[in-house]
Amino acid sequence: MGQLLQQEIFKFRYQRLAWLAPVILALLQAGLAMTAHGASVSDQKFYVSSAYGGFQWLTILIIVIGASCVTMEFEYGTIKQLAIQVNHRWTIFVGKYVLVLGYSVLLHGGVILMTLLLKGSGGRSLSWQNIYLYHQSLLANLVTNAALDMYGGVMIVGLVFLLASCSHNSAAAIAIGVGVCFVGEGVSSLLLQSFKSVLPVMKWNPFNMFFLQEEYGNPSYQQNVTHLTIQQLGVGNLVWALFFVGVGAVIFSGRRI
Repeated sequence: MGQLLQQEIFKFRYQRLAWLAPVILALLQAGLAMTAHGASVSDQKFYVSSAYGGFQWLTILIIVIGASCVTMEFEYGTIKQLAIQVNHRWTIFVGKYVLVLGYSVLLHGGVILMTLLLKGSGGRSLSWQNIYLYHQSLLANLVTNAALDMYGGVMIVGLVFLLASCSHNSAAAIAIGVGVCFVGEGVSSLLLQSFKSVLPVMKWNPFNMFFLQEEYGNPSYQQNVTHLTIQQLGVGNLVWALFFVGVGAVIFSGRRI
């Protein structure tokens, strides 16, 4: 697995988007920060704790990078060479999954650093020690949001990898991945409202788990939207992540090369 990861990292270094992603995130964060300085104090706290929208944009970029990471092996035929080097093809799938999650951690670190810079340059009216949600400081809210977003990404990347394993080209995998991850919340809300008689079961649907970070920022979601606590959403994310990775690995291993 160690040698496989080294090979994946070597290939990953030559992906243009992997190098452009931090720049894209920084520009998008800076753009929102410029418009946020004139907002109310409450809104400014929200923008800062959400990294000026950086976490949402990061999710999109990770979906694109993750889907491309899987499908490119079949598009360019390089999967044949990789399959010869390993005893079990699922290890290739898991290696790519671990690599993308590691890259996600690095991007989250970059987003936090950019937030600190933007807050220091234009948000002097707010202090990092100002109390925000859950009687915690603004800085604590930012770090918690980052941690929840990274944790939620474990399931999202697993789902994207599963979809990419079923797709024959990266464009389709990316489109479906972005659509599922961002329309899924609406689908979950519709299901929970339409099938209230089976709510105890339906609330555990995978789309509902996308609300993990949002429920932290909007506590009312527990009663009005998800019907699950933060802790329950955390457990659900992990269970579905393991399911998606397991199924994805089986499909990846069984694809014709």
